Amino acid sequence: MTSVVRAAVLLALIAAAPAISFAHVGSPDVFWEGRAGPYRLLVAVRTPPVIPGVATIEIRVLDGHLRVVKVVPLRVTGPGAKFAPVPDEARQSPDDPRFYTASLWMMAAGAWQVRVGLDGEEGRAQVAIPIEALATRTLTMQTSLKLALLPFALFLVAGFVAIVRAGAGQAQVAPGEAIDRSRARRARIAGAVAVAFVALALGFGNWWWTAEADAYARYIYKPLQIDPKLEPDGTLLLGVRDPGWIRSRVVGDFLPDHGHLMHLFLVRMPDLDRLLHLHPRQVKDDLFAHRLPQTDPGRYRLFADIVHATGLPETMVGEIDLPRLDGAAAGADDSTASTAAPARIVREDNGPLRAKQPQLLAFRVEDENGQPATDLELYMGMPGHAIVIKRDTRVFAHVHPSGTAAMASLTLAAATLPGAEKGSNDPHAAHAMTTALPATVTFPYGFPEPGDYRIFVQVKQAGSVRTGVFDVRVEP
Repeated sequence: MTSVVRAAVLLALIAAAPAISFAHVGSPDVFWEGRAGPYRLLVAVRTPPVIPGVATIEIRVLDGHLRVVKVVPLRVTGPGAKFAPVPDEARQSPDDPRFYTASLWMMAAGAWQVRVGLDGEEGRAQVAIPIEALATRTLTMQTSLKLALLPFALFLVAGFVAIVRAGAGQAQVAPGEAIDRSRARRARIAGAVAVAFVALALGFGNWWWTAEADAYARYIYKPLQIDPKLEPDGTLLLGVRDPGWIRSRVVGDFLPDHGHLMHLFLVRMPDLDRLLHLHPRQVKDDLFAHRLPQTDPGRYRLFADIVHATGLPETMVGEIDLPRLDGAAAGADDSTASTAAPARIVREDNGPLRAKQPQLLAFRVEDENGQPATDLELYMGMPGHAIVIKRDTRVFAHVHPSGTAAMASLTLAAATLPGAEKGSNDPHAAHAMTTALPATVTFPYGFPEPGDYRIFVQVKQAGSVRTGVFDVRVEP
């Protein structure tokens, strides 16, 4: 039945176009908040699960008055980053004039950017938001649709055979005249040949469809693999393996992100009660190493963030059992946290959290008197970092005040903007301030699915990294 349905779909496509003879873990959406020239935006890019596929862009204007918003997809690096096609104009919501939507085709896997052009009362501006276009699954045909198409497939097959048989028989005689035995025999032979042709066509179509499906299965994104190993001296070795994906991916071509080639997060399972945020050094192209700090025993889930020279970020996942370690001195940017020792950070509740809705998660840092803190410092160039983990670890996201995109990717994308706009979305530019940092730090994010989550919020206060721990429930 499947081959018949496939053939029916193919025949339907041919009939519809007669001019053509043969014819970032569990959180894929990208969120960005910041300034583009005089305008402040909150942008959500919902990437397609299949490539080629259509990405949906949602733009909310937080500050400024816009007349026209245009969007266009480009590569982050290479020739495709220099020559932009004609942009599409985003549609303004009739119910909310500050909300725009657009759809863009993503034609190939890899690191892309959505360039947003703005024209309004305060002038023109552009911003480049990097995204990952990755095929993550194969879309299958529903059983109900197969059953619905089956009668049409049988009708096409029967109709073809009947037309061929009639063409060799009844169509050869005058209207109303009976065909002789010889012509009737030729009609039966022609019908048999038509049945054999249909069988061969269905067989070939099924073979072709299967070959294409197998080829696309190899195109499905396969993240880099990480093999953790603990040495006797407490050094954690992290071997990086490529399971085989597109040829353009290279192991070892990593870019510094916040000054580090890797951001490693270790979370103790199953309670998510212990967090280590470390920055291993690269020993070889496929090997990283880090002397672990003081560590409590248990089984840890590892999430390792890296960014390729192409601008494509990846998160490698692994697990390891660790004994109690006295540990080495922590690096300048390394940090550890425990739910037993929470920091003075308060989540500002702006109502219920719902899946698939972009929002600004706000957290206020307080001093020992419960007042807004005045001694906050930049932590690796940013006011703060948030680690979002679903309780079952199916979702992991490392979020910054600018959003979910890696800083290295943002920098690469910003460098492709026209000269007047270059650096307009430099991820660190808005934070290079001489005055004290505000006590409240916000993170743009949209939870990909409902469930229970734990959020670790990290800030730097008076020279020390503080970590707040928050449990939230996300509704459908």
